[in-house]
Amino acid sequence: MPEATLLFAHGGGFCKQIWDPIIRRLKSSPALQQAATEFVTFDFPYHGAKRDESVTPTLEMSNPASPRANHPAQDLVPWTTAEVQRQVRMLKEKYTVGKRPALIGIGHSMGAGALWNAEVQYPGTFDGLILFEPVYGEEDPAMTDTIASFLVATTLQRTASWSSRQEAVQYFETLKNFNSWDRESLASYLQGALVDEAKGKTVLACHPHIEASLYCHEILRFTDSELKRPKCSVRFYGGERSNLFFTPYFEHAMKLYPDIYSIGEPMKDCTHLLVLEDPETATNKILSDLIKAAPFKKTPSRM
Repeated sequence: MPEATLLFAHGGGFCKQIWDPIIRRLKSSPALQQAATEFVTFDFPYHGAKRDESVTPTLEMSNPASPRANHPAQDLVPWTTAEVQRQVRMLKEKYTVGKRPALIGIGHSMGAGALWNAEVQYPGTFDGLILFEPVYGEEDPAMTDTIASFLVATTLQRTASWSSRQEAVQYFETLKNFNSWDRESLASYLQGALVDEAKGKTVLACHPHIEASLYCHEILRFTDSELKRPKCSVRFYGGERSNLFFTPYFEHAMKLYPDIYSIGEPMKDCTHLLVLEDPETATNKILSDLIKAAPFKKTPSRM
């Protein structure tokens, strides 16, 4: 039986394979040889292997500068949290005898918010959380509207279908918006993000119109009383160049409850997509937190 389970939750529009470059590095780290470790990834609904186009998104294009997409996926906090709870429940069912492995959640963006919300709603779910850029806190309607407009407009411009997988891969490898990605991370993403259809075309598992609807969601926010509910440490990381990491709101949580929350150094030269741009540094951040916690923390030897 493992002593620790690391549960990885991906961001909106991505897939479970984006964690592969980080998991590969973690598995080879001497620090994690201290304890038997289980690595668990999963696809959120509408993503990767859970592709679901049963409901067609509707687009609102009356204001070209502020397009919107409507789809059931856009109310993402409840269903992403429910999926995290489902994953946790399945893990707990595996270990009904003996001591349960420590459960540490590691998430990015949408996935980070879902992990955090699961712990707030059900304290004690996790034994530790390492969260990369959960989209949280911003209360200025003008700011959130501007961000949503940019993300939706950019996503709606993306091609969703190609005549072959090779053509699709070439498209992403040369797309300007993906230039900052680590090449291994991009290749891992494409493994889960692309689907080869029986009729010969290659398509995105998460259609751009569905992905665009995710950016029309209500931003995750907690009251001060909710912020104190987690029973585990919660560590935040942001990208140095990110415009989606609203630092004052995380600093507020840390100021109120320093025994729960902490903020790591920003990842240099990274944007909101930090785990895809620099998996090496992201891995080092994760390791630096894991080795401070059970069961990875070294026990001082007796002299």
